[in-house]
Amino acid sequence: MAVGVIKKLKPEDRSFYTAGDVQALLDVSESKAYKMIRAMRNECVAAKLISPAYPAGKIPKKYFNEHCML
Repeated sequence: MAVGVIKKLKPEDRSFYTAGDVQALLDVSESKAYKMIRAMRNECVAAKLISPAYPAGKIPKKYFNEHCML
């Protein structure tokens, strides 16, 4: 029995996108992807859709897909 083993999630199983995901989806540079995530994350926090404690560099898939019309 393995104790303390954490399952690594595949990108399609996660509930959020990372900068690498945004970069691939929109064909933008890494720095542009981080800028987009930062701006969208700030909008989500301001609208109280996520808490300020939500990890930086990640954006909920649902919000991103609605915002970018994917």
